[in-house]
Amino acid sequence: MAEPEGVGQPDAVLLAPLTEDTFLHNLHVRYKHDIIYTYVGNALVSVNPCRALPLYSAELVRAYLARPPYQLPPHLYAITATAYRWVRDRNESQCIVITGESGAGKTEAARVCLQCLVLAGERGAAGAGAGAALTAAGTLLEAFGNAATARNHNASRFGKLLEIEFDFKGEPVGGHITHYLLEKERVCGVLEGERNFHVLYQLLAGADVHMLSESRVVRAARVRLDTYDNTPRCVAERLRLQRSWEHYRMLRGGAEGGGAGPGAAAAGSSPRRAPPAAAPAPRAAQQDRDHFAFTTAAMRALGFGSGECDAVLRLLAFMLKLGNVEFEPQHNIDGSIGTRLHHQYELVEACALVGVDADELAAALGACAPDADAPLDAESSEGSEETAGACGSPEGAAGEWAGALRDRLVGVLYSRLFTWLINNVNAALRPRAAGKRCALAVLDVYGFESLAHNGLERLLINYAAERVQAAVTGATLRREQDEYAREGLAWRPLPFAEHEPHAELLDAGPDSVLGVLRDCSLRAAPDAAFLQRLQRRRHPRLLVLPPDHFQVVHFGGAVVYSARGIVAKNRDAVCRRCCGVLGAAREPLLAALFAGAAAGAGAGSPRRPAALGCRQRALVGALVRRLPPAPRLVRCLRPDAALRPHRFDAALLRHQIRSQGSPMKVRRNVRGPAVAAVGAPRRIMDMALLRRSGWCESMCARGVLARYGLLAPRAAPAASPGPAPRDEPVRAARALLRALPIPSAEFAYGRTRVFVRSPRTVWELEALRAARVEALVVAAQRAWRRHRRRRRARAQRAARRRYLLRLWRRLPARHLSPACGAWPACGAPRLLGRADALLRRLHHAWRCRLYRAAFDQTARNRMREKVTASVLFKERKLNYARSVAHPFVGDYVRLRASAAWRRGLGAAGDRYVVFADVVGKVARSTGRVARCLVVVSTGALLLLEARSLRLKRRVPAHAVWRLSLSPYADDLLVVHVRACGGLESSTEELSQCSSRDTADAPGCLFGGEGAWRRRGDVVVRTCHVLELATKLFLVVQNAVGAPPHVNIATEFEANFGQQLVTLSFHAVGGGEAGAARLLRRGSRMDVLV
Repeated sequence: MAEPEGVGQPDAVLLAPLTEDTFLHNLHVRYKHDIIYTYVGNALVSVNPCRALPLYSAELVRAYLARPPYQLPPHLYAITATAYRWVRDRNESQCIVITGESGAGKTEAARVCLQCLVLAGERGAAGAGAGAALTAAGTLLEAFGNAATARNHNASRFGKLLEIEFDFKGEPVGGHITHYLLEKERVCGVLEGERNFHVLYQLLAGADVHMLSESRVVRAARVRLDTYDNTPRCVAERLRLQRSWEHYRMLRGGAEGGGAGPGAAAAGSSPRRAPPAAAPAPRAAQQDRDHFAFTTAAMRALGFGSGECDAVLRLLAFMLKLGNVEFEPQHNIDGSIGTRLHHQYELVEACALVGVDADELAAALGACAPDADAPLDAESSEGSEETAGACGSPEGAAGEWAGALRDRLVGVLYSRLFTWLINNVNAALRPRAAGKRCALAVLDVYGFESLAHNGLERLLINYAAERVQAAVTGATLRREQDEYAREGLAWRPLPFAEHEPHAELLDAGPDSVLGVLRDCSLRAAPDAAFLQRLQRRRHPRLLVLPPDHFQVVHFGGAVVYSARGIVAKNRDAVCRRCCGVLGAAREPLLAALFAGAAAGAGAGSPRRPAALGCRQRALVGALVRRLPPAPRLVRCLRPDAALRPHRFDAALLRHQIRSQGSPMKVRRNVRGPAVAAVGAPRRIMDMALLRRSGWCESMCARGVLARYGLLAPRAAPAASPGPAPRDEPVRAARALLRALPIPSAEFAYGRTRVFVRSPRTVWELEALRAARVEALVVAAQRAWRRHRRRRRARAQRAARRRYLLRLWRRLPARHLSPACGAWPACGAPRLLGRADALLRRLHHAWRCRLYRAAFDQTARNRMREKVTASVLFKERKLNYARSVAHPFVGDYVRLRASAAWRRGLGAAGDRYVVFADVVGKVARSTGRVARCLVVVSTGALLLLEARSLRLKRRVPAHAVWRLSLSPYADDLLVVHVRACGGLESSTEELSQCSSRDTADAPGCLFGGEGAWRRRGDVVVRTCHVLELATKLFLVVQNAVGAPPHVNIATEFEANFGQQLVTLSFHAVGGGEAGAARLLRRGSRMDVLV
């Protein structure tokens, strides 16, 4: 990001020697390397590159916001970021003043400043929303207020002051735009080689074809209907415009009729027939189409409704078509001279768009002959003066009068529409919350201009530029040097060019140019009287050039102005009859723009509005008073008259550097180097010499103590009793600054103020203060957190003591079951929530321990069985939840008390009965269920006859290797029996066979001579399926030493003797819970649950 070597000095103040030639050479060297920015102290000089350069990005904005400006190359972002930090950190309003001639790049610089400020404050949602609105406002005003001139492709034809309000976090919350004198004579007076306002070309190039025009048959029918019924049409019903700009007189360069015909060029081409060599490049039709989309999107972003957007487009179409209306003189029957419409259909279509009576408007435009309606309005004198020299006959005067009145009406309509747009933009930018905030203003002031034809509006534009230059340059030079002398610094005054004489010639006293113009306007004097008054002034910078011109020497050079019709133009009056017709329009927006004229048309003569020069003088005076004493200056320079890239016209730049001043003498400053003698006026050089020999910033000593007093190493000593001496703050500030790690030569001390030499020192002071503030904030946060922790610990101890005492009294009874969830509510959940939860768990574990201690051996066995069932079937078997509350009884048929059992099988090794119940044994061949008594002893699974207790099958515990169930709520259990031999035994069964089992082991189902008769697995159905599976699981585990595998799946295999059968479970719904249907189909058995 650093600048390459050998590209000149980034700050012109560092040039040695500092002369006009070295300053210009430094700009040239940097310009050849596409480095267009150069510092002059705390000001910035920008040379227009006349082409797009990759100098702007969001990452670069963040870099200039995060790093000191002296660590980065000069840039417009640096000036904007510094002003933004002053607003955010110091809570001081700032202003960036952008000056320069037309074509120097002021509009682009203002746009870059706005983009930087939007990116700097877009951290929050509110800031992003306000930033988007500000960007949209800039796009909209550029479309309606900018045009192409012979010296600038995108010249602002109005002055604006954009004020952006920031909150305490540095986020933009709103803004306000103040505009100054829109050049409305351009609407109907485009010179050769120039363009009208951008939005007119954007409308023709970017509007949809259905929006612009319609078929000839429909158009002819509507023209006939609209002649009798003038109703406003929406934009969707066509604007009745042609795509080519050459169809409209307002957009053709040159005077009336001087442009090319409608078919001279293709649609969307340049609006110049033969542009001179110095004319700007034409705008492509595609660019106008894209900008029209941007303009309409900006209107929507600013809250304009679809109806308002359509109304604005209708008014633009109305102005374009009304500009094509032409008047021809004709002889009336009574011998008088009147006017006749040449293109009546244009007037009819234009009036149909906005709901205006075409006949009344035509009568208002053509009835006001130069002498016929003189008492109605002051337009009469204007028309007679303007047309007297152009028309050699009364016939020509009548036609010219009507044409001038049409042009004035269109210009007033566009000016009022522009004002209405700005008012709506300000309403959209207004902050939601009222209050006083700091603002950062960007002033895009008029550029000094001298064109082929210069009238009243050019005079007012140059007057505004003159006044702003006098405020930001001459006043700054004079104010700073007066301050040096007042504070008693060792300073020898530098001579500089005074701006005030140029500005006072225009507005100081009744004999000034604007003062004479005001008197002539009040007395309705002719233009010749105005010139006579100027000639009597006999000022060296004012020269009258007969018959109707005068010359004024401005700070930028001499400009010749035309005095033809200047008095009437200054009155800025419009025919009240025409305004009354437009005020009665059915289009709401047009009626609102002319509401005052329509209401006062029949109520006598209303109060005449202020003259144009008086309004501009008041606005510029208010602007100058609002400017801060030390604004941020951006000087824009134009390197080439034709705005060609890679061209550096040294003579042109030297003229801009020497824009005004008086000859300087050789003088040596006692504190600085020798000042070179230059016998030419220099404006930027005066600022450079002042910054080199003087100081960049001064602060009140009390302000220094208030802002940087926290940097003091220790507390200041107590003040002595009695009144403090006058220089006490200065001495305290001197002691404070000497203790800082900054050279003492960077500061100078006056009687009441402290002066800082370089901007780098100011940044270092702010950096030291920011670090100290951060350390203090961290210390304050640490102290506050420590205090809060201590206070919370005390509150916790007190609350814990109260909580424990209350909990002891309200604990649940010991005899209640552990399943009881009764627990006293915690009175302070924020402080004791975790302790309450921990105590509740400890209390529950203690109650469970007491509950378990009360168990006998039988209860312990049942609890063990319940815990085993929970491990095996919780969240795996659907009917587990219903089995939790049901105790495991075991002997459901009271088999232990049966004498037959004790005499028979019970006398053998199966005496202790773990489980006994009548179940349903599933037949493997058909799937039918037969009643059977299942007994689980400590060593085997027995299947008995239910009545006779005859043994049908005995499965020893070590032969059971798997228990299979489905995940559904059925009652089916499959006991997989291990096979010890046989040809049909599966590999898995053989692997599970114990090596210690002999072939003739008692009870082995597959041993001995009956091994070929395999009986397979046991499939039973019982309502106590979970209890049977659990008890059998524990019996096998105790007998073998390893638990059997418990398989819970929807499909598994079972050994049915001579073959393996797949059991598949299907949940079909309906029926009782646990009921299941068994369907045997070959090697598959389906279980419908």
